[in-house]
Amino acid sequence: MKFSYSLIKKLSTRIPAKGKLAEKFNFHAFETEDAGGDTLEIAIPANRYSDASSHWGIAKIAAAVFNGSVKNPWKGKSPKVEIKNNKPIIKILAKKECRRYSGRYFEISRIGDSPEWMKGVLRSCGLRPINAVVDIMNYVMLETGQPLHAFDANLVAEEISVRLARPGEEILTIDGGSQKLNESDLVIADVKGPLAIAGVKGGKRAEVSPATRRIIVEAANFDSAGIYKTSRRLNLFTDASARFSHGLSPTLVDSGMGRATELLKEICKAKVGEINEAGFIKEPKRVLKFDINRFNLLAGLEMKDKTAVDYLKRIGFKISGSAGRRFVEVPPERTDISIFEDLVEEIVNLYGYEKLPANPPRVPLIPVRNEASVLLKEKVREIMRGFGLSEIYNYSFVSRKELVEYAEPKWWGAVSLLNPISADFQYLRPSLALHLMRNVKDNLRFYDSVRIFEIGKTFVDKNNEFEENLMLGVAIGLKQNLPAGKPENPIFELKGLINELLQQLGLTECFLRDLDWDLRFLNQDNSLRIEADHQVLGYVGLPKNSNGIAIAEIYLEKLFQLIEGEKEYEPISKYPSIMRDISLLVRKDLRVNQILEEMQRAAPKLLDDVDLVDFYEDPNLKEGRKSLTFRLVFQADDRTLTDGEVGQEMEKIISALTEQFEVEVR
Repeated sequence: MKFSYSLIKKLSTRIPAKGKLAEKFNFHAFETEDAGGDTLEIAIPANRYSDASSHWGIAKIAAAVFNGSVKNPWKGKSPKVEIKNNKPIIKILAKKECRRYSGRYFEISRIGDSPEWMKGVLRSCGLRPINAVVDIMNYVMLETGQPLHAFDANLVAEEISVRLARPGEEILTIDGGSQKLNESDLVIADVKGPLAIAGVKGGKRAEVSPATRRIIVEAANFDSAGIYKTSRRLNLFTDASARFSHGLSPTLVDSGMGRATELLKEICKAKVGEINEAGFIKEPKRVLKFDINRFNLLAGLEMKDKTAVDYLKRIGFKISGSAGRRFVEVPPERTDISIFEDLVEEIVNLYGYEKLPANPPRVPLIPVRNEASVLLKEKVREIMRGFGLSEIYNYSFVSRKELVEYAEPKWWGAVSLLNPISADFQYLRPSLALHLMRNVKDNLRFYDSVRIFEIGKTFVDKNNEFEENLMLGVAIGLKQNLPAGKPENPIFELKGLINELLQQLGLTECFLRDLDWDLRFLNQDNSLRIEADHQVLGYVGLPKNSNGIAIAEIYLEKLFQLIEGEKEYEPISKYPSIMRDISLLVRKDLRVNQILEEMQRAAPKLLDDVDLVDFYEDPNLKEGRKSLTFRLVFQADDRTLTDGEVGQEMEKIISALTEQFEVEVR
């Protein structure tokens, strides 16, 4: 923000040369740069616009830094009313959006140019001089921080109302631009329509011109969020909108109107009319306790109470009480001060951060150790990349549209955000599958196959308790309309991939069973749940309405616990194993995992391993049947098995399979 060095020097004593002022401000106040000529460029923090976006505010800070005094440009006296019965009629219809509105009537015999000293200040701050009335409005804003606007009273029809714009309303602004307003825009209006976009820009209809002889000057306080939204939506950025958007104290209305009245009388020889005000409620005083011992503990200093109090007095705080029990009254324009730590910051700013003692922090040192969950994620990434899969990263948010494609948000247990930035990010994702399916569909337009995985968090609301899970999501997509060859089913590849992943991670006892899980986005007949140690680790299956796509999700935290439990030493048996192959004719709808589980139940002691080694379907077989060949491995830890013992185990297995599934041994 641009400031005039000459005006700062006029308002405060003991101000050094321009370069020295900039240097000191960089250490004790704000970032400041010499912009050449009479101009200083000062970076005002967002929470300091109320007190520091004015030359009066900067002059007070400069006086505190250089231990000088400051001159108040406004004398603070109410002027004598010279014209009566011309009080503006003011109504605030949007009370939430406008907290205070003040209007005063003036009569001017002639509008000429403003004096050269005022023009110089305006030019230093990047504003163009226009005429005496407009220049005074801009100058007072620069001097006090309160934006003002003047209307030609002859062009204002009846009363002034502060209201929200009506649907379809338009306004021609003073720069000649036409703006379409909506119901969220605040306007200053009369019975004919909008006179100005509140806090942003004045309108052309009641603009002050050289022919103007009667004016109404307004000073108001508006809701910062509303002004910011209107300014952004209309792409109109002015000095007034910048100040209102960051929030101003309602007390600035008094100093702005008072100073404008003085200058209009002095420069334009204006006759002062009556003032009317609406919506002002006097704000309560803000008083904070100050304890020097608490200050020194926080700042790491050994400052005396008198020194700290002197710093606070320099920047306009009123102090009462005695040492050890101080009370600090915050100036009304200091909207950024609300807690004890804010007072500490003010004192340290003036004291100098470069003077603070450099003490290293005293904290307990924790020995370096490996984070097991991090190592697991890296191991999973390494294995998946080895399988030829690409890792992806998606947003942690999903839209309602993505959820309801498969089920209502309530079924998902989706967690809704209170203030989403857009409809596409309304919910936290309850599953990685939603984005993975979309990723595969998008990429299958360009590739014949897509193999991807993601490691990330999911969020679910279970009976008003939020559950956060670390998940591994895997998706494989194969294009189905290739010119030659039978379409492949990606579920077989994904099942093998998941099984091999778990094996490489060290989880040897895992099973793929019938889904038996209410996952509405999956085809239940072509999906399985992943189990180990009587725990459900995840699922693998085919999504509904997603031809050629298979998807899987695994709870990594559950997997980590099981892998840790599996890390135990078991010696290899020193006795030889015996293998037997068996071919079975079974129903086509019978799953392989059902047969494997039945074999394990029939011979739990000696059956060490079972593998499917051949799969065969042919029209020559019995209708509705398929042929499966398994290799069974028998082994004992304490002896060498005989053919008779293995034969007995085989008979148990065949009997169990025949009884359970009506299989035929080939």
